[in-house]
Amino acid sequence: MRVFTQRLGQFAISALIFTVAFRYALNLSVGMKSFPAVLVCSIVYFGLMFFAGWYYGSKDAVENEIHDIGFRFHIITYVLCITLGYASYFIGWNTEPLRSLNIGAIAWGIGLALHFVFFLFAQKNAIRGYVKEEIFQ
Repeated sequence: MRVFTQRLGQFAISALIFTVAFRYALNLSVGMKSFPAVLVCSIVYFGLMFFAGWYYGSKDAVENEIHDIGFRFHIITYVLCITLGYASYFIGWNTEPLRSLNIGAIAWGIGLALHFVFFLFAQKNAIRGYVKEEIFQ
C-alpha cells in the first residue's frame, strides 16, 4: 500500500496554503480586536479544509482504492495545523497564547489517537489497505 499518494500531496499543499492564509487573517483579525472577523475567518477556513479533504479524499479513494478511513488526511492536517500554530506563535503573530496551543494540540492528539484505533480496526478487515470483500468477489 502506498502511504503517500498524489492526492494526499495535493491536499497537503492546499492545507498548507489555507492554514498559512488562515493564521495570517486570524492575526490581523485579533489585532483589530474584531470578533466577527475572527468568526468569519474560522468558518471560511473550516469550509475550505472540509471541502479540500472531501474532494482529494474521495478522488484518492477511487484512484488508489485505499481503505484507511481518512487517517492519512487527518494526520497530515494535524501535523500542518499544529506546526503552523506554533510557528505563528514563535514569529510573533498574536493568534493565541502558548497554553492554548498546547491544550489544542493535546486535545486534537487524543482525537487523532482515537482515529488511529478505528484505523487499526478497519485495517484488520483489509489486506494491504484493500477491503477483503472487494478483493475476493
